[in-house]
Amino acid sequence: MDNKLLGEQITRYRKEQNLTQEELGKAVGVSTQAVSRWENGGAPDVALLPAIADKLGVTIDALFGREGGERVDIHDTVARWMAGVPTKDRFDQLCRLNWTAMQNLIAGMGKFPEIGYLETCEQEDRESGRRSLMTSQAWLEGGFMLDVHAEDMSFASVWPKPEKGYDAYFAPRDMYRKLFAMLAKPGCLELLEYLHSQGFRLYVAETLAHILDLPLEDVQEILDGLCEVRIIRREELQLEDRISSAYYQYNGVELVPFLYIARCLMQTEGHMLNVGDGDKKPLLEGNEWKTEKEKKDEKK
Repeated sequence: MDNKLLGEQITRYRKEQNLTQEELGKAVGVSTQAVSRWENGGAPDVALLPAIADKLGVTIDALFGREGGERVDIHDTVARWMAGVPTKDRFDQLCRLNWTAMQNLIAGMGKFPEIGYLETCEQEDRESGRRSLMTSQAWLEGGFMLDVHAEDMSFASVWPKPEKGYDAYFAPRDMYRKLFAMLAKPGCLELLEYLHSQGFRLYVAETLAHILDLPLEDVQEILDGLCEVRIIRREELQLEDRISSAYYQYNGVELVPFLYIARCLMQTEGHMLNVGDGDKKPLLEGNEWKTEKEKKDEKK
């Protein structure tokens, strides 16, 4: 191995990408000093070469100055790969690709366990009998990931940290309180699940009360509350002798991830993988998470 050439190539491609030694080091899980040693003739661990090449946007051949080491357009490569996957399998394959990305993302934090796709997404606690989702969690300086990877069910969730912090894009807290208060009412979740199980249709309160076997006044209260928090919408229908209200829910996908994330929030066991930076900061940092009074005072 020509360590000098390798170091020169790493320096060249790093500068072309406008990366500092520190940024390259963080990306592959080593110190700034380690990158400096590579660029001055020291050889990186062979196992790190794929991660280095990926971060620099080149092939491993390019790091050694060999022909055929042209730059890789990762977006074009993924697009061509996805085009070759049957449509019905694309979301599954995308989750598997995300799992591979997660493994490489945290590879520098110590020995990564040899974990492939699980057979099942759930694990049962022997003592309590509770079933938990086998989640994978990883957090770095730039954000976090929450995933489930199993043959029977999987999802991938990637959350880069906004420059202003996560809370800058939260809804007003009063809206959350209204939403959670509505969800706590008997029949609310059942109503939402029913609407999401149907195609786009208009419903009057009487019909929903009959379908869900609930008192009409309870259904009407739920519908009014869900309209207030803008989960469903109301239209006026002109009947022969009166105007009636009809309600509908667009075929949005938000309810499914909301319920999955809520289940993850409520469990304290079942994590397949839970790793992050040793110097991890809270997701909601003290200087980000302010009371409503503090926010109002800042605007004065």
